[in-house]
Amino acid sequence: VALFAVLDLSHRYHRTKVDLNAMQNKITGGVLECDGPPGLSLVIAESGPKAIQRFVRLMTVRMKWRGENFAVEGEEDEMDVVEDDKMKKTESAGVYGSAETEGEEKKMQKFNPRNYCTLLWTGLVTKRKFNTFVFQSCPNSEAARKILQGKGVAHYWDQLLVHAAGGRSESFNFTLGKKSGSGDGGTGVKTEGDDDEDAMNEET
Repeated sequence: VALFAVLDLSHRYHRTKVDLNAMQNKITGGVLECDGPPGLSLVIAESGPKAIQRFVRLMTVRMKWRGENFAVEGEEDEMDVVEDDKMKKTESAGVYGSAETEGEEKKMQKFNPRNYCTLLWTGLVTKRKFNTFVFQSCPNSEAARKILQGKGVAHYWDQLLVHAAGGRSESFNFTLGKKSGSGDGGTGVKTEGDDDEDAMNEET
């Protein structure tokens, strides 16, 4: 499992790319967007180790979160070119984006210059909690947590709140269910040194 915090996932480039990669890598989970505070989106990805590794690379390396070099030719790797071609076909089919009136030009959607994506946590779980990969919007933080509580993973949202609060030292280690006095330094972000510990303390 991998958890990500994203400031703004409203751009169709980001939404389509996340959705396509989830389908290609047989990833379950989804995107939970909160309209109110903390004003962040939680991306949950469940799959095998290799698929999660590819998805983490997409989210933290390949994705142009602020639109940097988006219109520059030759900047995209082979996978980006293939996916962008699929995105154009998807949008032309009317799946993403609204219908246009005849003769009206489609307005270009702007990127958020402050946008970012942070890897909150990666680890092992005993079984998947989701059957598909879906996008869902919630009016507030309480509603978002309630949705995940129904899946038995309310602590995923708690992890996002810790990140939004600046990762204060009194935050919890959600893998072990106790105070995080060491390991992540109270940041709420998992470090590489915690991998072995996760293997011995799988989520229940």
